[in-house]
Amino acid sequence: MDTTVLVIGGGWNGIKVSFELACAGYRIVLIESGTSIGGQAPYDHLASTSKQELSILLDRVKEDEGIEVLVSTRPVSLTGVPGDFHIRLEQHGQILEKATGAVVVALEAERVSMAEAYRLSPGENVLNQSQFEHVLASTKERGLPGGDGSKDVLFLVGLQQEGSPLVMERAMRSALEIQASEGCQATVLVGNVKLAEDGLESLYKQSREKGVLYFKLKGFPRIRQNGSNLRVGFFDGVLHGDVELTPDLLVVEEAIRPHPEIRDLARVLGVDTDAEGFFQADNVHYLPVRSNREGIYVMGPARRPCNLSHGWTDAQNAVLAVCHLLREGKRLVPKEKAKIHRGKCTICLTCFRVCPHGAIHWDNRAVISSAACQGCGICAGECPMDAIQLVDYRDDQMEAQILASTEKGVDGPQIIAFCCQNSAYEAGQMARLFGSSLPEGLQIIKVPCAGKVDVEYILTAFEAGADGVLVLACHKDNCKSQQGNTFAEWRVEDAGRMLEEIGMEKERLHFATIASNMSVEFVRITREMEDKLKELGPNRIKKQAAG
Repeated sequence: MDTTVLVIGGGWNGIKVSFELACAGYRIVLIESGTSIGGQAPYDHLASTSKQELSILLDRVKEDEGIEVLVSTRPVSLTGVPGDFHIRLEQHGQILEKATGAVVVALEAERVSMAEAYRLSPGENVLNQSQFEHVLASTKERGLPGGDGSKDVLFLVGLQQEGSPLVMERAMRSALEIQASEGCQATVLVGNVKLAEDGLESLYKQSREKGVLYFKLKGFPRIRQNGSNLRVGFFDGVLHGDVELTPDLLVVEEAIRPHPEIRDLARVLGVDTDAEGFFQADNVHYLPVRSNREGIYVMGPARRPCNLSHGWTDAQNAVLAVCHLLREGKRLVPKEKAKIHRGKCTICLTCFRVCPHGAIHWDNRAVISSAACQGCGICAGECPMDAIQLVDYRDDQMEAQILASTEKGVDGPQIIAFCCQNSAYEAGQMARLFGSSLPEGLQIIKVPCAGKVDVEYILTAFEAGADGVLVLACHKDNCKSQQGNTFAEWRVEDAGRMLEEIGMEKERLHFATIASNMSVEFVRITREMEDKLKELGPNRIKKQAAG
């Protein structure tokens, strides 16, 4: 395993994880698309002691001989597998090539002013949150433009977007600082008060005790901007009447958006993004810092809007993940998780395209990396030549289990349930452990992922005499292999059409999603299938064989 680690992003999160990885004994290549690393944004609201700590950290990173810093540099392509990645970088029109064992993405988020959404024109008395934090940090007047004297400062939060705890935290901290100024009043107009982070409930309570006023609005306020004059009106549900404010200064929230380079970087790295465009799809199996590709980790604002404290917690988790992967340069891995019959492989690249973990490459035939392979079996299920076999779930082993399951004589409908080991299988085991009333004819077959369930398995089960077949997968966005449940659902649809073509009821086949702790739901699904099969009667193939 190559013990060099590539860190992408030269903000404070990238600097922190680079320093911690260097302290752990790894050589670091830190790249930044800008012209320098560090900087004040986006943490202008930090206390002076914290800024001093950042300055010391930046100096240590620049002085560390084990950290190579490359600015004005972007990734162009990535090949290889965990422990042996090869990345091409572009710097000033030149291509650099680096070998690395792991990649940590630590890009900062982008902050976008919402002034236009509030129909406001930026000016001396209308600032976005970042501008206001910068003024607070750089002036002795505690950020009150226009000199000395009392000021009424109004904050607009969560009225033109759903908002987030980070947006709420920044507004509350600024409001507290304003409230501490003699003769000044801070007021916050807010939609939903987002406090679902450590310490925010206490911060909210503290700000109210200090005199910060909060008005929770159901609708958009009436804002009139006439030069330096501001008027903001709204209906207050507590006072049961209209309120009009004339603030001296209006502070507008910002939207937290993914770094503008994330889309291109996701393509280069082969890493999934969520619905908003941040790295790391909303999948519990990837928390805290994993991505869908082994050896590529995402942290801080690269994977979700978060403050510096949470970003640095991610940095510690990223260090642990890298240490677990690379160790001291050597790691024991299974010799083979999947075997490829090189005579059957036609290099159609189906496996390469469908692998969610980037574990497949090729020479003159497909090659599967044991270090990157997660053993989900999606590739085996999709291979048109049946050239790929999982070591512990070969097709002949699966067929033997199916045949053995249908040989058992039971009263009532015979049901074969292909259950993902990460969800449905656990739910089924829990149901049995708790003594739940499961169908007598239910036979559970464990699969590494629902994406391993081949159409041929389903048809074999019916041919062997099963009255019904269930394919039970993880919920959407909760599949450990990200897309295994999607492939499974597609195959069930294909198999259903085939059943209809030969005159069998497609209702005998059912796909459902379930979580590992849903034993009650498991019982419901299997019982409903049993009831349906009693209505349909025995499998026609079994009935003909009996005749």
